[in-house]
Amino acid sequence: MQHAAEVMASPGLQRAAANLGWLFAERAVRLVLGVGVGFLVARHLGPEQLGGLNYAIALTTLAGAVVSLGVESIVKRDVLREPARTAEILASGACLRLLAALPTIGALLGFAALAPGAEAPLLALLAATLLQPALLLPEVWLQSQLLARPATVIQTAVLGVGAALRLWLIATAAPLAGFAAVLVLEAGLAAAGLHWAARRAGCPFRWSAATRSEMGRLLRESWPLLFASLAVVLYMKIDEVMLRHLVGPAAVGLYSAATRLTEIWYFIPTALASSTLPALLRARERGSEAYHLRFQQYFDLSAAAAYALAVPVALAAPWIVRLAYGPEYSASAGIVALHVWASVFVFLGVARGQWLVNESHQRFYLVATSGGALLNIGLNLLLIPRWGGLGAALATVISYAAAAWLSSFLHRSVRPIALLQTRALLIPFRAWGYLRRS
Repeated sequence: MQHAAEVMASPGLQRAAANLGWLFAERAVRLVLGVGVGFLVARHLGPEQLGGLNYAIALTTLAGAVVSLGVESIVKRDVLREPARTAEILASGACLRLLAALPTIGALLGFAALAPGAEAPLLALLAATLLQPALLLPEVWLQSQLLARPATVIQTAVLGVGAALRLWLIATAAPLAGFAAVLVLEAGLAAAGLHWAARRAGCPFRWSAATRSEMGRLLRESWPLLFASLAVVLYMKIDEVMLRHLVGPAAVGLYSAATRLTEIWYFIPTALASSTLPALLRARERGSEAYHLRFQQYFDLSAAAAYALAVPVALAAPWIVRLAYGPEYSASAGIVALHVWASVFVFLGVARGQWLVNESHQRFYLVATSGGALLNIGLNLLLIPRWGGLGAALATVISYAAAAWLSSFLHRSVRPIALLQTRALLIPFRAWGYLRRS
């Protein structure tokens, strides 16, 4: 096995680390501006109004998974493999997303007409954000080229604008719809800014490069990822939808406040995935031994990061909730302490997703995530009426573990990855080996 010092000296790893550093910088700013101001918004709105807003966001997020079509991973892989076809690949993916957005917006507006009173205008406003995925594929090119810096600058500027507007809304006691309107504005500014930054960095995106044949190929390859992504979003957001209908909006507010404290860290596995994909593809070309070694290191890093997050957050949950939201949200502390353990399986699941895409196992990913979504819904029906938000958190942890880890044992070709994941889960007991080799 390579020594840690040799691994760290790799030029590819150093470039990935620099890219990862920019991604972490953007999320650090997001933590201060977005999450910090989000705490003030939660205090201002209270659990009931916050629950109504997050219910609308959850439904829009579910619709957004349909619009995204699961093409992002395929596009990123193909841009790296066939750089000469970048313009065609990006434009075809963007056109597919635009075609998916129009009927989805119509369906969401139709549902808004039937939604509970206070939430109907929120859904109608947020429907506009479904145009964003079609405009974001140039950002995928930035990710594939490990050019996180321009994206970081744009995202930070948008966060600053959004944070300032939310503080103004709090100061002026603006209606709830104003907070939804800010989300729409942020989505539009981010899409326009990232599109401009990618073009300036050399991205050859142009709409006219799209072809029917490429759109058809992308759709044939990505449809399992579409349903898998929808399943992932389903069991990330269905809790809030079911809490709204089984308990009430205040329960959604308490639960969403808790998950905001645990899910803000979910950018870490995504950032790791974007930064390590080129190195994983190079290792694949060197042979199966190097490829599995690199994946074991990737799984170990993912699990170590998740444990480093989960342990302190679980132990300090009551203090964190009190500091962030005040006594009105004290019931969220138990949800935080339980829900944060889902991050271990989220981190490992994102890492496994890289291998599944590289090896064209999208259908397995679909089956695993769909099974996790169905399990989560069933557990929610059983546990939410009894324990409310705490039951939803327990359902989430169990379903994430089943979908992201245990399912790997069920397919012969994926079983070697299950063993790598299991070794990664034991990283607290194996960490000494890494330290000894450093």
